[in-house]
Amino acid sequence: MELDDSFIMLGTFEASDGVRMFAFSLILLLLVVTVVANLLVLAIVAARTQLHVPMYVLMCNLLAADVVGGAVSFPQQLHVFLTGDPRISHASCIAQMFWINVFVDLESLTLAAMSLDRYVAICHPLRYHAVVTGKRALLAVVTTWFITVAILVPQTLLVSRLELRATDREIQSILCDFSGYVRLSVSDTKVLDIFGSSALVVCIALPMCVIAYTYLRIICACKRTGQSEFKRKAVHTLLTHFLMLAMFFVACFVSTMVPRLIKDYQHSQIKNLRCGVQLVTFIIPIANVSIYFVRNKKLRREMVKCFKQMNPRGVGRSRSHKVRNISPGKQSPHGEIVQ
Repeated sequence: MELDDSFIMLGTFEASDGVRMFAFSLILLLLVVTVVANLLVLAIVAARTQLHVPMYVLMCNLLAADVVGGAVSFPQQLHVFLTGDPRISHASCIAQMFWINVFVDLESLTLAAMSLDRYVAICHPLRYHAVVTGKRALLAVVTTWFITVAILVPQTLLVSRLELRATDREIQSILCDFSGYVRLSVSDTKVLDIFGSSALVVCIALPMCVIAYTYLRIICACKRTGQSEFKRKAVHTLLTHFLMLAMFFVACFVSTMVPRLIKDYQHSQIKNLRCGVQLVTFIIPIANVSIYFVRNKKLRREMVKCFKQMNPRGVGRSRSHKVRNISPGKQSPHGEIVQ
């Protein structure tokens, strides 16, 4: 396939049409489930006033980032699997790069904010409602978006001005990533390299330090106290948050480092291994909402209540059935007379 000057080549699997269609079906299903599940939980939190608390405000920011990540990551790869055409235009590549970085940076910064929330809740429970308020949670959400946009807008503008080489324009990734795009440039990238390193420190390294600090303090608090109930709640909270952390940072690390360690770009098995590893990042958006839904009883309970309110006929029938089972003048279990 000839490469037009206005296009870039994405990495993709080298497999038979049957395998490609299977991958297409799997990713399409994952996309639908990801978007529907995250939007459903966001709608439930918005509808139930009992969930309008700081922890769920931060969780909604995380799920919003997951929707962004799923919406920009899946469609292009679906197009590649369906048509076999790995080309992507410059404008589409830069747009995809921007929104994927929005997803990654928001995810990292929000996880750091959630770790601070859990630290105050576990280590300073009596002061929690005074320290962590709704306004401060909203401020934290706005701050994550401000930092993300403030870093990515100038970075994207700098990237868009790069002059790419005329031949060999294949990004060794299934998605348009910053480092892969910069490698295709024949321009001087010193400023971009410094900017990219600074962005990694602010959006990845610093949040990881905050998360490590809060976890250390929580573990120390658990060791000092002898209350089994306190330890049980702390472990439950930490495990939920740790599962999301592990899924995000391990997926980012593996999908970033493996392509850099494996330099063989031509062998089909090596290409498939690299692409398979990078597909791990597609699991993050659905993993977060699944972990939160499975581990959070309150969220599940409010979701059930919301669905019951959406079906008032069933509720009305169950109530009338209960009333008919109590004979006139007989006391109800609560000591009230039902006439």
